[in-house]
Amino acid sequence: MLPADLHALGQDLRRAAVQRRRHHLVVAWASLVVLGVGAGVAMAAASLLGAPAPRGVQSDLHRVIQQALVERPDLRLQTAKVVATAPAATLYSIADSHGNYCAELIGRTDGLIFGFECETTQQAPNGQLVVAGNADGATYVDAADGTSPPVVEFGRLPPHTVSARATYDNGVRETVPIGLDRFFVYQPSPRLQALARRMPMTLEFLDGHGAIWSYYLQPPQPLRLVGEHHISGHVVIDHASQVRIDVAPRVGAPSTPVFLPLHADGAFSWTGRPGSWVYRLTVLDAHGEAVSADTGVLTPKRARQMSALAK
Repeated sequence: MLPADLHALGQDLRRAAVQRRRHHLVVAWASLVVLGVGAGVAMAAASLLGAPAPRGVQSDLHRVIQQALVERPDLRLQTAKVVATAPAATLYSIADSHGNYCAELIGRTDGLIFGFECETTQQAPNGQLVVAGNADGATYVDAADGTSPPVVEFGRLPPHTVSARATYDNGVRETVPIGLDRFFVYQPSPRLQALARRMPMTLEFLDGHGAIWSYYLQPPQPLRLVGEHHISGHVVIDHASQVRIDVAPRVGAPSTPVFLPLHADGAFSWTGRPGSWVYRLTVLDAHGEAVSADTGVLTPKRARQMSALAK
């Protein structure tokens, strides 16, 4: 699910930054973009936690909830706020006292970072509670100069956990900072960004006695969009052999897999017919097994609108 009016959302983010500068309550958004990683960014990001989301984010999250979670009127009445931050992105969420929530991740860097996630608890006919989720993960589109946005993971810790960490497949570990209400945005440190693009990581959520829950996450695959029907990219993921895209002749029609070979430098490209629609893209190994997270493919128009949020 994508924001209904992304241009307005970008205007709201910039307007919010101006208001914060005028009142000296928090560090302006522009400062977060310029400062880079360091203590200054950590202090600025912390000051944003709990702040109401800009009007565009508020309206979009409520629209999504109304469409997908109509059985949760208490969730629809809540106010969206900043619940976690990283140098390259901010996580906004609406949550209620029952643990239900919807969240949007919006990047503020060149290129595109966008993600969406909802989770609600429903009661089954036998009385048991069932957790229902709707997640769009994070989508990345390269900047105009071909630079890929940094890897960012986001979500919410399970109840009763007190800390979190990321463990890469080679054994390297890093602490995951926790925001408000158990939400988190984890942007691997600069020294681990290349590693996060190459290999999977496991997010481990810990209580006082050790890990109680974990998520195995494969690396994302950023894309480059040229024109209306051309997709390309550069794969650096370990053991990658080919790329699979699921293509439909039109929106809503069944998709057919198309397999793209990788060149010696990891590059791939695909040009579709006018009107064709790509549902997802996945990097595969030589055995046809996925080695990347599924990537939702945006239309160039939507990608341009969403990229404006980072400027």
